[in-house]
Amino acid sequence: MGVFGCMVLSLLAVALLYLRSPNQRWLARPLTGVVWRVLSWALLLLSWPAWMMVLDAKAGFFAALTLLMLLLGTLPLLSLLKEGRA
Repeated sequence: MGVFGCMVLSLLAVALLYLRSPNQRWLARPLTGVVWRVLSWALLLLSWPAWMMVLDAKAGFFAALTLLMLLLGTLPLLSLLKEGRA
């Protein structure tokens, strides 16, 4: 797994976290159930060591942190493009 694989893993984890939120605007209803909760947190927690294996441990930690902050801030804003308000 390279850097691209780590990015996809992080994106998938954050997307599932967002789709579980009651305030999400992508789906008609948020994803419910323990399976989605466990899967989203498992992917999020697996993305961190994946970054640390691909890069140096310190660089991987901060790369994962930076990408997760970017994704967690950006994904909710993408729903505005879907609704045509942007």
